[in-house]
Amino acid sequence: MITKRENILITAMRLFVEKGIYSTPTALIAKEAGVATGTLFHHFKTKEDLVHELYALIFDSLISYHKQYFQEEVSVYEKLQQIWHLNIEWGMANTEYANFLEHYAFHYYASASAVQDASKRFDYYTNIFQEVILNNLVKIDSFEYILEHFSWNMRMNGNYFIAHPEQYNSEMVEKTFQIYWSGISNNQTIGVSL
Repeated sequence: MITKRENILITAMRLFVEKGIYSTPTALIAKEAGVATGTLFHHFKTKEDLVHELYALIFDSLISYHKQYFQEEVSVYEKLQQIWHLNIEWGMANTEYANFLEHYAFHYYASASAVQDASKRFDYYTNIFQEVILNNLVKIDSFEYILEHFSWNMRMNGNYFIAHPEQYNSEMVEKTFQIYWSGISNNQTIGVSL
């Protein structure tokens, strides 16, 4: 059985995706969650605190998934490939979370502390992208560009599979990664151990 706090979070996430953060009053969240507005504010002092908690909940789920399946002792190329596959797999298994992130992952409503907390949770991501650049595996040596390029492409493909689940399978996910990699890689030989 889920707690009142969890129910508020799940309800808020659904309403934020349906109506937008600004267009979703806390009174509606409380009503839809079946709790008093005072109960909502007992658990979350502000709407921003609720959004911050949603980020933490979702990123904890994604990181937990990564920790369960990510293999450290492989090449940098294979690490990048794993991140691509794991993120899309996680998104397919957690479409509500993926939809929220698609709407609000880089949204201006996210407090600086929520964004900073999220960034800290993904240190291993940054290490992989720095390693990719240090090994001269990509055409551009801008860390910010490489990270954004990867994130946008991966999210776009994840969204495609959520919208077209009949197209989703491991082979298709790998093809999307190869398309991404062939566009950004210095080495056009796909699948080599780098």
